[in-house]
Amino acid sequence: MANGGATCLYKEARLNIEPAYPGSTVSITLPASTTSTFGFSTAAKRTVIPEQYQDQDEEAFAKCHLASDGSMFFRRHNEYPRSFLWRMLDNRKTLEIQAADLDQDVKHRFEANLTVLLHFSTPIRPFGIAFGEPDDRDALTVFAITTANELYTITLHRDFFTKLTASEVPVEDWCKRCTPNLVQLRVPYRLVALSASELLISLDDGGILHLTKQNKDDAAWKEDLYKQGNWSFRGLLPWKGQHTVRFNNADLDSSAAAALAISPDKQHIFAVSLNHQIRAWNVNTGKPGVQRDLLGEPDLPNEKVVPQFIGPSQSTLLAVLDIAGTVDGSLYHVATYSPKQHQFKFWGIRDPDNNELGMSDIQSEVAFVPPVDEMMHTTVWNLEEFFINPGPKGLKGLELWIRARSGPSSKVYSLKFDLTEDPGKLTHAWKHNWICVDSGPLTVDGLRLNPANPSEQDLDAMETGLSGSTEQWLEFLFHPGRFTVATLETALTLFRRGLKSARSLSASRKGSLKDRISETVAAFTAQVQDNVNDYDEYEEAISAQWQTFYGLVKDLHKRRGESLSLVFDSKLEMPWLVLADYLSAIRKCSPPEVIAMNATTVSSPDRLAETLLGEIPNSDARHVARLLNAAASFRRNLPISFNSKLQWHVNNELQQSQSLSVPDRMEQLEVKLDLSRQVSDDDLNLLVEELGMSTKDLPNEMFFEAIRLLSQEEQGRHSQKKQIARFGLDALVRVSQENLEISYNVLLDLLVLVLFMHFEEELSDDFEASEIFIEICNQLKNYAVLRWLASTIWSHSTSTGPSSEELMKALDEKYKNKGILPITQTVLEGIFGHRCFDTPLPSRLKSNRLTYWSRVWLNEVFDEQTFDGATEMIMGILLSQKEFALALEFSRFLQETNWSVYLKGRMHLALGELDLASICFQKAAYTLGLGMFSIDDADTINFIPPDQRNYFSDGLSNYYQHILGLFEKVKAYSFTADFARLGLRSLEGGKEDRLKPDLLSRLYSASIQTSRFDDAYSAMTRQKDENLKHSALQTLVTTMIQQSQTETLLKYPFVGLINDVDAILSSLCHKTLNLSSGPPYYQILYAFRISRNDFRGAASILYERLQRLKTTSTKVHDPADESLTQCYLMIINTLSSVSEEEAYILAEQRLDDIPPPQWNIGKARKLLKRQIVTLDTLRKEYQAELDRVATIESGQYPFVEPAEEMDIL
Repeated sequence: MANGGATCLYKEARLNIEPAYPGSTVSITLPASTTSTFGFSTAAKRTVIPEQYQDQDEEAFAKCHLASDGSMFFRRHNEYPRSFLWRMLDNRKTLEIQAADLDQDVKHRFEANLTVLLHFSTPIRPFGIAFGEPDDRDALTVFAITTANELYTITLHRDFFTKLTASEVPVEDWCKRCTPNLVQLRVPYRLVALSASELLISLDDGGILHLTKQNKDDAAWKEDLYKQGNWSFRGLLPWKGQHTVRFNNADLDSSAAAALAISPDKQHIFAVSLNHQIRAWNVNTGKPGVQRDLLGEPDLPNEKVVPQFIGPSQSTLLAVLDIAGTVDGSLYHVATYSPKQHQFKFWGIRDPDNNELGMSDIQSEVAFVPPVDEMMHTTVWNLEEFFINPGPKGLKGLELWIRARSGPSSKVYSLKFDLTEDPGKLTHAWKHNWICVDSGPLTVDGLRLNPANPSEQDLDAMETGLSGSTEQWLEFLFHPGRFTVATLETALTLFRRGLKSARSLSASRKGSLKDRISETVAAFTAQVQDNVNDYDEYEEAISAQWQTFYGLVKDLHKRRGESLSLVFDSKLEMPWLVLADYLSAIRKCSPPEVIAMNATTVSSPDRLAETLLGEIPNSDARHVARLLNAAASFRRNLPISFNSKLQWHVNNELQQSQSLSVPDRMEQLEVKLDLSRQVSDDDLNLLVEELGMSTKDLPNEMFFEAIRLLSQEEQGRHSQKKQIARFGLDALVRVSQENLEISYNVLLDLLVLVLFMHFEEELSDDFEASEIFIEICNQLKNYAVLRWLASTIWSHSTSTGPSSEELMKALDEKYKNKGILPITQTVLEGIFGHRCFDTPLPSRLKSNRLTYWSRVWLNEVFDEQTFDGATEMIMGILLSQKEFALALEFSRFLQETNWSVYLKGRMHLALGELDLASICFQKAAYTLGLGMFSIDDADTINFIPPDQRNYFSDGLSNYYQHILGLFEKVKAYSFTADFARLGLRSLEGGKEDRLKPDLLSRLYSASIQTSRFDDAYSAMTRQKDENLKHSALQTLVTTMIQQSQTETLLKYPFVGLINDVDAILSSLCHKTLNLSSGPPYYQILYAFRISRNDFRGAASILYERLQRLKTTSTKVHDPADESLTQCYLMIINTLSSVSEEEAYILAEQRLDDIPPPQWNIGKARKLLKRQIVTLDTLRKEYQAELDRVATIESGQYPFVEPAEEMDIL
């Protein structure tokens, strides 16, 4: 049987203890008096810690993250926050407190996600901390006794854990200090809080100090002392017993109380002392009452026997059970534990003041000794803690939880028993009915067995995957919830010390943690092996460095798992385990986990233990359990390289479109895996032995029943008005990750077995491999998607409830310039976190709460919709959150539906892969555009905005109009034009008038942007709206001239638009300020008119240019400048091309009475008058210009004033 005889039915779900977000930890230094000569005192101080872990060495890591003590406190009157986790850090000088609730009321608009650090100037004593709940306010009261014997009473209002501003009030308002009179001369040993106004303190001399106060604001406590032989308040003289025990630098009297508890009627105090005695004290009279040895042994004072004392560090010795006796007339019961013989005793209490008859030993014939030595395979062990859950049946349904330690190993066990049962049956139950708790997959041993752990793989197995060793290590180390950031940062700091290069050291401090680790490992590899040319040698060298780094991580991680305390939430009836840097929720295993944890017992021919019969009630269930174990063992015995190949080929099988028949697919997969050659005769014999039958006797139904074990049927009704809290979501995701891994591996086990059996000759008539293969593949697809969701972190965190929404708004306001919120969230949390309470949670789930909750939560993903619908919804959400890289990674799960193809197109568009986007959009066009598609059914998350949903199922032209709009947004104008053309080709009847103008306009705009001027011209000429056409024409002419496409422009016919083009060009000519720069608009208009045989018009525009040249230039031209002469020649040649009677132009003449220097273009045009300029006149002006130039070149001109006309000599 697993675990040395104990059935394993429970498992730890280890939750990392990390701040909710940077800046969520409030550090408060508490005031304190000093014992120094100068009498200084510690002043109060408050800071908000930003949580920076870089350059944190091992000592700082232990100081800040590894607790030496810790537990949980559950409030009874206020529902949220109800559960508090507290830990001792920094050598017991720092107390860390944070809320650890799983859920809260849906109406709450706040979340208790702040961590409070209380710093004491002197350490808190061991067993010197207790918690209470005030009756008059929503708060948590902390009591602490320091080594300076100061008693702190700290009242933390609920807002301390919900609002940062709440802790800004003066510390004196909520922190009170005092030193009780009876503590000043004694050493406090144990502190117990009975309420927020009543304390019990065990003293070193055996006394018990009872502190009470009537008013919550009272600084002083009323003190009552209960002590053997001197119980009055005035007995202040210290009393020394015969025997003492050394503890924490103090000598404790053997009568010192190591455990204290109050009776249900509040009239008696029960104490277990170090001398192995239990004693009752009357609260009102202070007199001692009933007294017994913990094992009921008689007191023999004359015997010369060396006394045995209880270890002073023993955590739990006593429990008071508010259960009345059914037969013996007991008012209530007390349970004690004796470390002397590891034995429990159960006492019925009738009259605590009567030493003779007030206390009776229940079931004195039974030795209540847990068989820990057998379960832990050890001879030396200690029971550190226990608690008893009475349950609704009282003594008939007791549930005992214990935490036992042997050396560094600590285990938790549970037992259900009936204390009123026959002694023989009770003895048998205490011997054989124990249930153990598995530590889970996050222990060092659990990580070693993880198939994804690269340290346990050889290089050949690692090379069968797509990624190299670095990628595999990063995926393993940064798996959500596996290692804390502080652990990895500290390991990196320790690892970095070996770098010789200062440059590499400084470079490794920049960038993300993942990048810094990769760079440091690469730097070490280069430092160790400088010249590595072979890829295999490099992979081997870098793998060695990763192994070294992981060794540091593993050492730190192991220290985080040190067990501290076991606690029980009586409201949820659920146990918790507090570790050095974890909070573990103890949960009941799922059916596949139960079978795997108890594989040896299930596979044996022996009768199952009673504890296991509840999980495997009949022979059919046991056959299914044996099938699962045999399949797991069968695959586990195959080579490591086979399992790596299996993962690779199964992923390909799931992601490919299936064109082959099922038998062909199975045969192809078997050939790729070469399965038949991997199985030896020993493997086959072991398979038959573990199955308990031959493979030929296996029916289909047994396989389908095994697959059904992976799902969870809903129970109860939808009555919860709850929302998930931070620790609840962490626990839910943690358990989901574990359930997904075991379910996925179960399916792989069954797949390998079915592939192997498929080619056997003799099989059962009820075995049809194809049916099982299809079902397994369908389930594998579901679990592959869920595993990806649970293991992938996204950067755009989303809310999971009303309180989370408020937090997101606050963080968004704080980090609005950075864009990404500082909260780590898996895609599973982000998408489905708000649906945690969409399924019913039955009452009294107890430790099965998280397991059941996780399984029904995961079932929601595919139960309410098909695989295609679910994956398309997830893809749409990823695109909506702008997680485009994750969308690309997730796209491998999408099937080839038209909506998924469209979503892939949107993904490629966002990633800048425009060609692939265009292909996807065109591929999906026919179905999405022609009415055979419902956008409301496909787009359940409103990925398509409401104003664009009408573009679907309303014709291809509408669909293409939507697509071209998408390309327009990313300025991919060539694709915009392509889809505009497709839209125009798809126009139908009545839609033409509505859609055509817009499509033409957008085709024209896109063509202009991409310099496709032929398309732009075509679109412009087809436009019926005259205003749009004229605007487009002006843009076309201007753009083509600016891009030097005048030759192409002049070739266009411009049917019916010649005058418009001429007017546009004329306007451009007139707007030109500088003729020597910019486009030559005059020449272009000249060419345009020539091409239209308008010679006189061409000559007119040239003559205007001639006048501009004269008026905007200096009177004395450079002789080398031939612009005027060339302009004359062009005009003359143009007019020479027409008949003599038409060889003239109408021109505007400037007036000579306005001095030229005062002209500008606007004013000059107003001063001109029209005149007829003939060809002869032009020739004369041309000749005069030639003469002027010749005169200048010969230097025959007088010096004149600048304002005068130059006389030609």
